[in-house]
Amino acid sequence: MIAIESFKKFKVIDLAIILFIALIWSGIGYFVNIFLTPQSSYVISLLIATFLMSLTVHLVRKAGSAILFYVMGGFLMFGLNDLGITHMNKIWILLIAGLVFELVFVIFKLELKNIQLDIVLGTGFSAASIPITTAFLLSTNLARSMIVPIFNLSLLSFIVGIVGAIASFFLWYRLRTNRAVLRYEYMP
Repeated sequence: MIAIESFKKFKVIDLAIILFIALIWSGIGYFVNIFLTPQSSYVISLLIATFLMSLTVHLVRKAGSAILFYVMGGFLMFGLNDLGITHMNKIWILLIAGLVFELVFVIFKLELKNIQLDIVLGTGFSAASIPITTAFLLSTNLARSMIVPIFNLSLLSFIVGIVGAIASFFLWYRLRTNRAVLRYEYMP
């Protein structure tokens, strides 16, 4: 069932919140990229990205917020090689990851005891799409010849995305009754 209630116009405060969280991702990403090896940097950067993207979706609650978060974060971290890609390739890959999340989020409206499974699954599939899209965008021949390593990296990314989404849910569960969050959610 498609969640019609998710299709709302973005207000300026929504865009400001998404930009602020993308700035946090960018700031943390620069330090992660400096101090960690490329493999560790990929996993930690993906964990931070999925955590913050899920938090953004929990907070803003509008279709398209994940795409905006990923694209804004991609532009802020344009030349940073945290996910193994840079420049316009990074923007395209994050845009596709955002689209994958939004499709899962809008189509599957699943909830289990206050845990929004649509956000958790959407985040996992979104994270899993990053290595696949990267491989096919960089070289289709190489992607076809390295199917098993790409599948393994996608599986790792899926698990990291699920962990980031669940950690985000735990934080959101604590923040959802905060006075500032309630004021933001119910303001006209």
